[in-house]
Amino acid sequence: MSGLFAFSKKYCQRYKLRLCVGFLLILISNILTLLPIPYIGKSINTIKNLFISFSNASNSFDLKKEICVYASIILIVPIIGGFVKYHMRQCIITTSRMIEFDIKNEIFSHYQKLSLSFYKKNSTGDLMNRLTEDVSFIRQYIGPGIMYFVNLVVLFFMVFVQMLRINKTLTFYVILPIPILFISIYYISVSITKRSEKVQNYQSLICSFIQDTFSGIHVIKSFVAEPFFQNQHKRIISEYQKKNIELAKVDTILSSVIIFFIGTSHLLILFFGGKKYFEGEIKEIGTIAEFLTYINILIFPFIILGWVVSIVERAKVSRIRISEFLKEKPEIFNKNSKKMEIFGKVQFKNVSFIYYENNENKNNVKNKSHYTISKISFTIMKGETLILTGETGSGKTTIGRLISRLYDPYKGEILIDNLSLKNHNLYDFRNNIGYVPQESFLFSDSIYNNIALGSIKKVTPCKVYEAARKAVIEDEILNFKNGYDTVIGERGITLSGGQKQRICIARALIRNPKILIFDDSFSAIDQKTRKLIIRYIKEGMRNSTIIIITHDTSYISDFNLFIVLKDGKISKIEHHNILL
Repeated sequence: MSGLFAFSKKYCQRYKLRLCVGFLLILISNILTLLPIPYIGKSINTIKNLFISFSNASNSFDLKKEICVYASIILIVPIIGGFVKYHMRQCIITTSRMIEFDIKNEIFSHYQKLSLSFYKKNSTGDLMNRLTEDVSFIRQYIGPGIMYFVNLVVLFFMVFVQMLRINKTLTFYVILPIPILFISIYYISVSITKRSEKVQNYQSLICSFIQDTFSGIHVIKSFVAEPFFQNQHKRIISEYQKKNIELAKVDTILSSVIIFFIGTSHLLILFFGGKKYFEGEIKEIGTIAEFLTYINILIFPFIILGWVVSIVERAKVSRIRISEFLKEKPEIFNKNSKKMEIFGKVQFKNVSFIYYENNENKNNVKNKSHYTISKISFTIMKGETLILTGETGSGKTTIGRLISRLYDPYKGEILIDNLSLKNHNLYDFRNNIGYVPQESFLFSDSIYNNIALGSIKKVTPCKVYEAARKAVIEDEILNFKNGYDTVIGERGITLSGGQKQRICIARALIRNPKILIFDDSFSAIDQKTRKLIIRYIKEGMRNSTIIIITHDTSYISDFNLFIVLKDGKISKIEHHNILL
């Protein structure tokens, strides 16, 4: 609980004034809630006296006048209290929404800072679930959870004082079940925590499964795999349903226990209160009515306490899940805040690298016998062209990722313009990189915005159109009904493979980068179009260093350095247009 409080505290401090006002309104609303209760007892006593003195007209008139005054208080004060409660809820729950906004932004910002290795270790569904469901539980704890709990504590204390003032013995009978109730709540809450963790883990699993299914729907349909995935979905959902039912059972037990103890308090008041009234120890019947009213006022706060306990336990699990990711440190971070100019010279010095699994310690990688790439050394000068080729799995893509500093080498050093890549301003460097990855990823947005995304400066339509022309995609874009405003489906599903690749190429070209990397980016493009794109790039970007990673070198006739990789090592290196 302390961890959850500490986690929430830093966000609550930003809105402490709003929260203080909200808690003050809780106090005022409870005062207004309790204020009419003594008048209920007085009204009952007055009505009893009215029937007794019905023959006395003058006395009867005074008693009726008293009843009218009491009735007015009983009716009007709750209306004012309702107005205060409305603003109390607005203040606290609106603040919880603001805190939810802050937490989501912090998590999303942190996600973007983390390295690619983090995303290899964690599923997209799990990341999404922590950003949505888990943050929602934290918000419910900070908002209605704390509000109802504070309201119960304040109300119970005020009711306890009022009941002590009326009759100490009856007060003892009222609070007699309370310690047993709190002990029961504690043990039940432990069970709720365990079950909540299982439910939230299954939510992440479901999100991951659905995300994978929808992303690969074309593969599922091609292989007529719908029945298999339907059965998989039913199996996961059945398990999720089972865990949720187990949690619901415990929640129901908690609510039943609370109602049982409240009912016990009612019985104790009726029995002992009635006994004392008939024995003459309690003079007025209105006193018992007043006690029962006080207990009735506590019914809803105690019932809602079950929900609050459930929310707190879920929030505790969510806090742990969120904190796990917030504690993750990016492996790639910026060490230099100075503005730096990039020219384009790239140098590898005995660079070795290996991808390690999420359960491996990076420091133990040296025990591995096989690196993804091993002792790679080469130099490519500004404005030159490097061709990287080799068998599948030989390490070509890894070199492209290392140049973009998506990963850092395990051994050796990468120099850009004779300065270690680690000592460059990371953001300046990446702003001068044009990287077209193997997977042609496009966002669910217009073609125009997908291309314009690559521009680091204020983009103009002319730049977008020019980049599309260089990527030999403009004619096809203009043939679409909405042209550049055509909205692409998720992951570019509405386009062909070649169209997606060329839009990705246009996105890289629009920024006019100093280093341009094509990672098997022409595989879905015909040879004639490939040659046109390469020619446009060579003519329009003479000062840019170009690195082409490819299996097929038939469309390349002009290069400065040609490297063949095999098993992560350089098996062949040629210079200056020696025939392939």
